[in-house]
Amino acid sequence: MDAEDLTKTDQAILDELKKGRATKGALVDWTGFSRNSVYNRLDVLEAGEHIKCVHEGTRLFEFVSDPREGGDDVED
Repeated sequence: MDAEDLTKTDQAILDELKKGRATKGALVDWTGFSRNSVYNRLDVLEAGEHIKCVHEGTRLFEFVSDPREGGDDVED
């Protein structure tokens, strides 16, 4: 996924996850986008390896990389 492929929802999700981990529900609340939109874009961002789910039970996500910044990865 390239930066030009990002939707406004993707950008909002990445911005929030760069601040720290968040659940699906928190991302819906914090971004102001619809639940369906956020859930669909989380799947796309996860498939692109820009975010990852770190706890399946709560669907807790964390930031991995930002395609807007050309490889600004977070190290574990």
